[in-house]
Amino acid sequence: MSYLNREERREHILQAAMRVALDDGFTAMTVRRIASEAGVATGQVHHHFTSGAELKSLAFIRVIRALLDVDILHEQATWHQQLHMMLGSNDERFEKYIRLWREAQILAAKDDDIKGAYILTMEMWHDETVKIIHKGCQAGEFTLADSAENIAWRLISLVCGLDGIAVLGMASLDQTAFERHLAKMITLELG
Repeated sequence: MSYLNREERREHILQAAMRVALDDGFTAMTVRRIASEAGVATGQVHHHFTSGAELKSLAFIRVIRALLDVDILHEQATWHQQLHMMLGSNDERFEKYIRLWREAQILAAKDDDIKGAYILTMEMWHDETVKIIHKGCQAGEFTLADSAENIAWRLISLVCGLDGIAVLGMASLDQTAFERHLAKMITLELG
Protein backbone atom coordinates (compact mmCIF):
# COMPACT_ATOMS: atom_id res chain seq x y z
CA MET A 1 0.00 0.00 0.00
CA SER A 2 1.27 3.46 -0.82
CA TYR A 3 1.87 6.05 1.88
CA LEU A 4 -1.30 7.48 3.35
CA ASN A 5 -1.40 10.36 5.80
CA ARG A 6 -3.26 9.92 9.09
CA GLU A 7 -6.65 11.02 7.80
CA GLU A 8 -6.35 8.97 4.62
CA ARG A 9 -5.33 5.85 6.57
CA ARG A 10 -8.24 6.30 8.99
CA GLU A 11 -10.62 6.69 6.06
CA HIS A 12 -9.12 3.64 4.34
CA ILE A 13 -9.74 1.54 7.46
CA LEU A 14 -13.26 2.93 7.83
CA GLN A 15 -14.03 2.05 4.20
CA ALA A 16 -12.77 -1.50 4.83
CA ALA A 17 -15.04 -1.74 7.89
CA MET A 18 -17.98 -0.61 5.78
CA ARG A 19 -17.28 -3.31 3.20
CA VAL A 20 -17.08 -6.00 5.88
CA ALA A 21 -20.31 -4.71 7.46
CA LEU A 22 -22.19 -4.84 4.18
CA ASP A 23 -20.76 -8.18 3.11
CA ASP A 24 -20.97 -10.10 6.37
CA GLY A 25 -22.62 -7.98 9.09
CA PHE A 26 -21.57 -6.85 12.53
CA THR A 27 -20.41 -10.24 13.80
CA ALA A 28 -17.71 -10.33 11.10
CA MET A 29 -16.46 -6.88 12.05
CA THR A 30 -13.54 -7.93 14.17
CA VAL A 31 -10.45 -5.75 14.30
CA ARG A 32 -8.47 -8.58 12.71
CA ARG A 33 -10.94 -8.97 9.83
CA ILE A 34 -11.13 -5.22 9.19
CA ALA A 35 -7.34 -4.90 9.30
CA SER A 36 -7.06 -7.76 6.80
CA GLU A 37 -9.63 -6.13 4.51
CA ALA A 38 -7.75 -2.82 4.75
CA GLY A 39 -4.36 -4.45 4.28
CA VAL A 40 -2.98 -3.01 7.51
CA ALA A 41 -1.77 -4.38 10.82
CA THR A 42 -4.29 -4.67 13.64
CA GLY A 43 -2.25 -2.11 15.56
CA GLN A 44 -3.08 0.44 12.86
CA VAL A 45 -6.80 -0.08 13.52
CA HIS A 46 -6.26 0.45 17.25
CA HIS A 47 -4.10 3.48 16.52
CA HIS A 48 -6.84 5.20 14.49
CA PHE A 49 -9.92 4.16 16.49
CA THR A 50 -10.38 4.08 20.26
CA SER A 51 -12.11 0.70 20.08
CA GLY A 52 -13.61 -1.86 17.75
CA ALA A 53 -17.02 -0.67 18.94
CA GLU A 54 -16.27 2.88 17.81
CA LEU A 55 -15.18 1.61 14.40
CA LYS A 56 -18.31 -0.56 14.03
CA SER A 57 -20.56 2.34 14.97
CA LEU A 58 -18.87 4.81 12.62
CA ALA A 59 -18.93 2.31 9.77
CA PHE A 60 -22.63 1.62 10.35
CA ILE A 61 -23.47 5.34 10.35
CA ARG A 62 -21.52 5.86 7.11
CA VAL A 63 -23.19 2.85 5.46
CA ILE A 64 -26.65 4.14 6.32
CA ARG A 65 -25.75 7.69 5.23
CA ALA A 66 -24.75 6.23 1.85
CA LEU A 67 -28.07 4.38 1.64
CA LEU A 68 -30.06 7.53 2.44
CA ASP A 69 -28.13 9.50 -0.19
CA VAL A 70 -28.80 7.09 -3.07
CA ASP A 71 -30.87 8.72 -5.81
CA ILE A 72 -32.46 6.03 -7.95
CA LEU A 73 -35.57 7.77 -9.18
CA HIS A 74 -35.78 9.75 -12.39
CA GLU A 75 -35.78 13.54 -12.16
CA GLN A 76 -39.52 13.73 -12.87
CA ALA A 77 -40.46 11.48 -9.94
CA THR A 78 -43.34 12.83 -7.91
CA TRP A 79 -42.90 13.69 -4.25
CA HIS A 80 -45.17 10.73 -3.46
CA GLN A 81 -42.77 8.47 -5.34
CA GLN A 82 -39.73 10.00 -3.65
CA LEU A 83 -41.28 9.64 -0.20
CA HIS A 84 -42.29 6.07 -0.94
CA MET A 85 -38.74 5.28 -2.06
CA MET A 86 -37.23 6.90 1.05
CA LEU A 87 -39.49 4.85 3.29
CA GLY A 88 -39.64 1.48 1.61
CA SER A 89 -37.65 0.74 -1.49
CA ASN A 90 -37.88 -2.78 -2.81
CA ASP A 91 -34.73 -2.34 -4.88
CA GLU A 92 -32.65 -5.50 -4.40
CA ARG A 93 -29.44 -3.45 -4.38
CA PHE A 94 -30.36 -2.25 -0.90
CA GLU A 95 -30.89 -5.65 0.69
CA LYS A 96 -27.41 -5.67 2.30
CA TYR A 97 -28.12 -2.29 3.87
CA ILE A 98 -31.51 -3.37 5.20
CA ARG A 99 -30.02 -6.58 6.59
CA LEU A 100 -27.37 -4.56 8.43
CA TRP A 101 -29.98 -2.13 9.78
CA ARG A 102 -32.04 -5.04 11.10
CA GLU A 103 -28.95 -6.49 12.76
CA ALA A 104 -28.18 -3.12 14.37
CA GLN A 105 -31.70 -2.95 15.76
CA ILE A 106 -31.20 -6.29 17.52
CA LEU A 107 -27.70 -5.44 18.77
CA ALA A 108 -28.82 -2.03 20.07
CA ALA A 109 -30.52 -3.73 23.02
CA LYS A 110 -27.17 -4.91 24.41
CA ASP A 111 -24.51 -2.64 22.86
CA ASP A 112 -24.59 1.05 23.79
CA ASP A 113 -22.28 2.07 20.92
CA ILE A 114 -24.50 0.38 18.34
CA LYS A 115 -27.59 1.78 20.09
CA GLY A 116 -26.21 5.30 19.75
CA ALA A 117 -25.38 4.74 16.09
CA TYR A 118 -28.80 3.18 15.46
CA ILE A 119 -30.58 6.13 17.07
CA LEU A 120 -28.51 8.55 15.00
CA THR A 121 -29.35 6.71 11.77
CA MET A 122 -33.05 6.72 12.67
CA GLU A 123 -32.80 10.49 13.16
CA MET A 124 -31.01 10.82 9.82
CA TRP A 125 -33.79 8.82 8.13
CA HIS A 126 -36.37 11.01 9.86
CA ASP A 127 -34.62 14.20 8.71
CA GLU A 128 -34.54 13.02 5.09
CA THR A 129 -38.21 12.04 5.27
CA VAL A 130 -39.14 15.45 6.70
CA LYS A 131 -37.22 17.19 3.88
CA ILE A 132 -39.19 15.27 1.26
CA ILE A 133 -42.48 16.07 3.00
CA HIS A 134 -41.61 19.78 3.10
CA LYS A 135 -40.60 19.80 -0.57
CA GLY A 136 -43.80 17.96 -1.47
CA CYS A 137 -45.80 20.59 0.41
CA GLN A 138 -43.96 23.42 -1.34
CA ALA A 139 -44.76 21.79 -4.68
CA GLY A 140 -48.43 21.53 -3.71
CA GLU A 141 -48.39 17.73 -3.81
CA PHE A 142 -48.78 17.18 -0.04
CA THR A 143 -51.12 18.74 2.49
CA LEU A 144 -50.20 18.79 6.17
CA ALA A 145 -52.80 18.11 8.86
CA ASP A 146 -50.00 17.74 11.44
CA SER A 147 -46.33 18.68 11.57
CA ALA A 148 -44.05 17.10 8.99
CA GLU A 149 -41.93 15.82 11.90
CA ASN A 150 -44.84 13.92 13.46
CA ILE A 151 -46.00 12.54 10.12
CA ALA A 152 -42.47 11.37 9.32
CA TRP A 153 -42.22 9.48 12.62
CA ARG A 154 -45.60 7.81 12.03
CA LEU A 155 -44.58 6.74 8.52
CA ILE A 156 -41.23 5.43 9.74
CA SER A 157 -42.97 3.56 12.55
CA LEU A 158 -45.31 1.94 10.06
CA VAL A 159 -42.38 0.87 7.87
CA CYS A 160 -40.47 -0.55 10.85
CA GLY A 161 -43.53 -2.43 12.01
CA LEU A 162 -44.32 -3.80 8.57
CA ASP A 163 -40.68 -4.79 8.11
CA GLY A 164 -40.72 -6.61 11.44
CA ILE A 165 -43.75 -8.59 10.34
CA ALA A 166 -42.34 -9.21 6.86
CA VAL A 167 -39.15 -10.68 8.36
CA LEU A 168 -41.35 -13.39 9.88
CA GLY A 169 -42.21 -14.51 6.35
CA MET A 170 -45.96 -14.21 6.75
CA ALA A 171 -47.62 -14.77 3.39
CA SER A 172 -50.18 -12.05 4.04
CA LEU A 173 -47.44 -9.40 4.16
CA ASP A 174 -45.44 -9.87 1.00
CA GLN A 175 -43.76 -7.02 -0.88
CA THR A 176 -46.97 -6.13 -2.70
CA ALA A 177 -48.89 -5.82 0.56
CA PHE A 178 -46.04 -3.79 2.10
CA GLU A 179 -46.14 -1.38 -0.85
CA ARG A 180 -49.94 -1.11 -0.68
CA HIS A 181 -49.99 -0.36 3.06
CA LEU A 182 -47.24 2.24 2.75
CA ALA A 183 -48.93 3.98 -0.21
CA LYS A 184 -52.23 4.05 1.68
CA MET A 185 -50.64 5.60 4.77
CA ILE A 186 -48.80 8.22 2.74
CA THR A 187 -52.10 9.17 1.09
CA LEU A 188 -53.92 9.26 4.45
CA GLU A 189 -51.21 11.42 6.03
CA LEU A 190 -50.43 13.77 3.16
CA GLY A 191 -53.22 13.60 0.62
